[in-house]
Amino acid sequence: MQCEQFTINNSHCKVIKHILIIEDSDSLATHLKEMIDEYFSFHCEIATTEEQAREMIRRKRYDLVICDIYLSDSSGNFLGELVRSELGLMVMTGNENDELRSGILTLPIIDYVLKNDAKTLVDYLINSIRRLNENRNTVIGICDNSNVSRKVMVELIKSQNLPYVEFVDGQEVYNCLVEQNFKIDVLLSEYDIPTMNGLELVRYLRHDFLPSELPIIAISASDKPHLTVQFLKAGANDYIKKSFGNEEFCTRLNLTLEQLYVNRRNTALRIALEKAATHDFLTQLYNRTFFFTQIHHITSDAIRQNKPYGILMIDIDHFKRINDTYGHHAGDMAIIHLASILKNTARTSDYCIRWGGEEFLILIPHSTQEELGKFAQRLRVAVEKSVVSVEKENLVFPITVSIGGVVGLKETPAELIQQADGLLYEAKNSGRNCVKVQL
Repeated sequence: MQCEQFTINNSHCKVIKHILIIEDSDSLATHLKEMIDEYFSFHCEIATTEEQAREMIRRKRYDLVICDIYLSDSSGNFLGELVRSELGLMVMTGNENDELRSGILTLPIIDYVLKNDAKTLVDYLINSIRRLNENRNTVIGICDNSNVSRKVMVELIKSQNLPYVEFVDGQEVYNCLVEQNFKIDVLLSEYDIPTMNGLELVRYLRHDFLPSELPIIAISASDKPHLTVQFLKAGANDYIKKSFGNEEFCTRLNLTLEQLYVNRRNTALRIALEKAATHDFLTQLYNRTFFFTQIHHITSDAIRQNKPYGILMIDIDHFKRINDTYGHHAGDMAIIHLASILKNTARTSDYCIRWGGEEFLILIPHSTQEELGKFAQRLRVAVEKSVVSVEKENLVFPITVSIGGVVGLKETPAELIQQADGLLYEAKNSGRNCVKVQL
């Protein structure tokens, strides 16, 4: 089964850039606009009456409208006008009327929000707006062999600015996700589906995907006792009875999405922190911390295989003069420029490290003196032939480097580093822009 036959539907998804707040309370509308302006780079406007809102909508297409039901000039049909205009619509009201609520929730709106207190309302709306923009890159898989059920879920998913893909049986979901690496972010699966029921599908998918990697929401009209618990124990993130209302479906889906986004942000933060601990901020090369935590593994391998490793110490010539002549920003650009040359010249197995200031170290596994010398000369020439460009200041200037290198087999590299550093200073004292490698 080829996954190419399954299309990700996203033509309805949009980037939210223009927001209209329709609210006759100046203080609430202004506060909400201020918070939107603070959190997002959107264009946000306010209308306080139906008449003003109609005119603004006539002149501009808004991506999202946040509207209070009751305005000072309410005509009774304005909400219907907004729905027919197919704008992304979030409805607010301070009236807890069950009949009104039931009627509004049958409409194709994004959400229905009670104005209990300003802070709770604004926090909820800000979070909803953020999620709506994240949603457009989050693919929902829907597995249900009932065309009617799938259509209902599709319309609700579309209202949340989510792309989606449809499946009709469990085996095709499994084949696409596991065997062909078809990418979805959340799966909604009916229990009663052909070839592999929803419960079996969850069990098999959990062999390959953690709940944090692929959230699964089980859906069923079955009256089987304990089915909810069976799904949850099998690894489903949530369970929805098929008698769900629009609000329940969207709320449960959004809670699952919220947890997915929190997990992703936490993962990204952890990766960023790990990188910050082992990488130099300016150049993105490894730093000394990485070197001293990893060097033992590298040197141990070298000794076990009896293959010497090389160390190059590299220093930008006349770096103080660069800072004094062109400024410290130009000095930073020179460091970044050299780091780029190091990365492009070194092998993937080599370790490029910003040692400190304008000084760099390259650790070269499995190297001979001849290979080290040729590599160092190639590096020196590459730097000499290049120029540093500081675009904002329309500035271009050349740099050169001095290099000291040594090859050896030492359990701890301190002695080799000291020797390479001594050779570096020999290169400096020999007129700079030259290489000194231990013979």
